Amino acid sequence: MVRAGGIDLGGTKIEATAFDDNWAVAETKRIPTPQDSYENLVDALCEMVVWLEDVSGSKGLPVGVGIPGFHSKRTGKFLTANLLASGRTVHQDIIDKLGRAVTFENDCNCFALSEAILGAGRSYSSVFGLILGTGVGGGYCSNGTMISGLNGAAGEYGHLGIPYTALKDLELDGLQCGCGRTGCYETYLAGPGMSRLAKHVTGNAVDAQIITTAAAAGDPQMQEVMRMWSRIAAELVAALQCTVDPDCIVLGGGLSKIPDIDRIIAQALPGILLDQTEPPEIIIAQFGDSSGTRGAALAATQNVEILGEAL
Repeated sequence: MVRAGGIDLGGTKIEATAFDDNWAVAETKRIPTPQDSYENLVDALCEMVVWLEDVSGSKGLPVGVGIPGFHSKRTGKFLTANLLASGRTVHQDIIDKLGRAVTFENDCNCFALSEAILGAGRSYSSVFGLILGTGVGGGYCSNGTMISGLNGAAGEYGHLGIPYTALKDLELDGLQCGCGRTGCYETYLAGPGMSRLAKHVTGNAVDAQIITTAAAAGDPQMQEVMRMWSRIAAELVAALQCTVDPDCIVLGGGLSKIPDIDRIIAQALPGILLDQTEPPEIIIAQFGDSSGTRGAALAATQNVEILGEAL
């Protein structure tokens, strides 16, 4: 029996997954993300909701959508890159078109929720899901509940500024980020940022996989790149400690697949975190790429439960 459905809206694909009563994958469908018009994007999302209803045999199936970017609770408008949804009330437009409720959440929050309730963070009370990939994003869950904030921006630590002292110690310049700010963690901590560090050290922008493989083999320049990268990662963990102070940090995204990346970050923490404090556990996500749809489905079921209690 299908319990809930989750949809992961990305820049290139839309993935819908139906989950059974044990939260195992029942069926999955992928379609390309429309790039030609907003109307076609809305139609594609509606198509996936209807597909999930058909798979489950229920028009009332809880369905959640994970979307990159921010969603203002006041205006209902989205701010998102690489999608035709910025400035649009896509959530309300889906509801109006289908005539039914659909849950919308930031995709990083969906990742965190999935790992906090069912995945690698399930034995911890407070879990921060840190995604290290093409960008840097995150989501925070406390006792199984997402903390999303006014704009759904809670957890977007990739757009905090790297401390001046860290940039000075590493002899790095603050770079302009895609968000419009300067000196964000994302500029050096994401995959392209690791390549920037390699160019700083060697003069050549090298792919992250090559960097980590060469560093593990003993290449001194690539080891220096990893030392710099892990210092910046440790500074981000320190920022997390001083704000939400999570029990654990679950790593996701492409860089989380680097061998021993959890150990590399953990070993960089001494001397960076507040003195005499306990570091959070650094662990790898259990569900990987499937956490987005599972978290969206979980968010939908939580909303149904809240509405049921309210009634």
